Amino acid sequence: MISIITPVYKAEKYIRQTIESVLAQTYTDWELILVDDCSPDGSADVIRGFDDPRIRLICQQTNTGAAEARNRGIREAKGRYIAFLDADDIWYSNKLDSELQFMGRQDAGFVFCSYEFGDEEAVPTGKMVRVPKKLTYQEALSRTVIFTSTVMIDTQKIGKPFMPDVKSEDTATWWDILKKGETAYGLDQALVIYRRPDSSLSSDKKEAVRRIWNLYKREGLSFPAASLHMFRWAWRATIRRFVDDAVRSHFEAIKRFTVLQLSLAGLVLQTALYGVAWFRYLYPELSKIRYNREGVELGRGLVLYYRGHVLMLFIYFLMLVFFSQTTGGMKTGYQKPKIVFGSEVTALLMTNILTYLELSLIKNWLLSPKPFLVVLTAQVIFAYVWAYVSSGIYRHVFPPRETLVLNLSDYNIADKFRTRSDRFEIVRVMEKPSLDKAMYECVRWYGCVVICGGSEEERRILLEYCYQHYIRVYLVPEYGDILIQGAEQMDLFDTPIFELKEYAVRWELRLVKRFFDMAAGIILLPFGLYGLKKPVTCMGKNRRTFVKYGHGFLNLLNGTMSVVGPEAREISAAEDQIAREERARYRYRIKPGIIGYAKLYRTGSTTDEEQLKMDLYYIQHYSLLNDFKLILLSLRFKSGSGNG
Repeated sequence: MISIITPVYKAEKYIRQTIESVLAQTYTDWELILVDDCSPDGSADVIRGFDDPRIRLICQQTNTGAAEARNRGIREAKGRYIAFLDADDIWYSNKLDSELQFMGRQDAGFVFCSYEFGDEEAVPTGKMVRVPKKLTYQEALSRTVIFTSTVMIDTQKIGKPFMPDVKSEDTATWWDILKKGETAYGLDQALVIYRRPDSSLSSDKKEAVRRIWNLYKREGLSFPAASLHMFRWAWRATIRRFVDDAVRSHFEAIKRFTVLQLSLAGLVLQTALYGVAWFRYLYPELSKIRYNREGVELGRGLVLYYRGHVLMLFIYFLMLVFFSQTTGGMKTGYQKPKIVFGSEVTALLMTNILTYLELSLIKNWLLSPKPFLVVLTAQVIFAYVWAYVSSGIYRHVFPPRETLVLNLSDYNIADKFRTRSDRFEIVRVMEKPSLDKAMYECVRWYGCVVICGGSEEERRILLEYCYQHYIRVYLVPEYGDILIQGAEQMDLFDTPIFELKEYAVRWELRLVKRFFDMAAGIILLPFGLYGLKKPVTCMGKNRRTFVKYGHGFLNLLNGTMSVVGPEAREISAAEDQIAREERARYRYRIKPGIIGYAKLYRTGSTTDEEQLKMDLYYIQHYSLLNDFKLILLSLRFKSGSGNG
């Protein structure tokens, strides 16, 4: 068992949140001993409000100070392990579990961890104090890096760590332990939030120096030795803050930027593969003597030098970036690897087709497609490997975010997020909380917040509150949100205006889509004839009925279905859904499809409402590139298998 020692004095404002951070621990075998050091406020009443047998309140008869209050708690402790927590600090939910496992791996008796600075509300400010892997007595004399709320001690190895009645009693305690030959092991993982309000940021540096010097005198150090340690301490406390931390923070920024650009690095390598084909096959072919149909020589073909070759490869790279960005192929870490792969294949096909047409125009004759097919095959294989490699690197560098789910409706969105354990770690789910409780919980220690359901006013308030406090939000959209997403911004005057068209798919796109459907119908006609024996009456565009033949390939020719669109439903099922949900009519604004966005991504737990939202999203965000990507993805998905 772990005994947690917390001295309490004038902590009424913070103690509730501190106790709740202990209650949220994933490791549950603990006791929390709170020693009320004659606090003049209502701290004790707040503590008494917690009904948990693991929480013990000890009230001192006289004010004895933090050191003696901690010693009182240590004497009352029943656990093998002692952990300290100040009354205004916050623990992350895995603090005890992580340190206990770390202690076991190191076979250590004294461990501590990194911590973050928080503001008045304990919201992390982005400033983090990192810790060394090990700390001996001599090293600790010039490094006051051990923060009390991060320490855990094994009393079977160290004994009970009673604190001396001196200023900076915690630092003196750590020195006393290390002086006996023990080593403190540092876990370089931020598991604690050190609440430091703005009013405390300008602490008295002279007083800090005086305290450290007095501790050196207590240790019996000579003047030269104390001066040397003081110089090292001052160096770390000042120069390191402006130099070392700045370099480290920039290094971390560079590392994050590099990982986030894994997709771009993959495109550079894809361009390099194309470059091999360009120099070995394509450019030699383009630079040959050209002839017209009559055999008349037209002169030498394309002649390029260094800059010309660079420009041709750069144009290819730009097209690849454009199509990858458009199809979602650059969303490494956000989408699953197979989704990224399907999007990247779409981008590669579009880029290579356009490049083939471009070079054929330069040649004044159709080029042999063989070099393009070879390089495309190599690129597809590389795209598959790179999608999984880059996703693995991303997950290694960016662990899952600790997630708070605010469920303002009866919809269980938490289970959906749990299927993406690579990105989200559900720490807490609040079912239909009040706005005050939801906002209070949002600003604690979560990496992101999920908002699902609720009224428009509730969602607006929570969104603005999270945005104000720099909290990442994932919003489960309602129908109105999806409609607004598909709206077009109009710059008419000095006020932003969104135009929501009554029909999202423009006429020119409908025309191209119709030609594509007819071509696909002709190609797939033999498969369509196979299904003639199984006609089904379905609801089509504008809620008109049509007969679906087999898989629907014949319907591509008569114009009642498209290759991509909302799933075709039998007339009885469609009318029944419209009767239950009036918005189901929205999906019949366009033709049903053989494959579709909702059909590809649904799982066994997908509800009719979720599928309707996906169909509406497809309609409001229609594009030919998206259709092409869905066609390619359909080759990797089995019907109804979802994206798991």
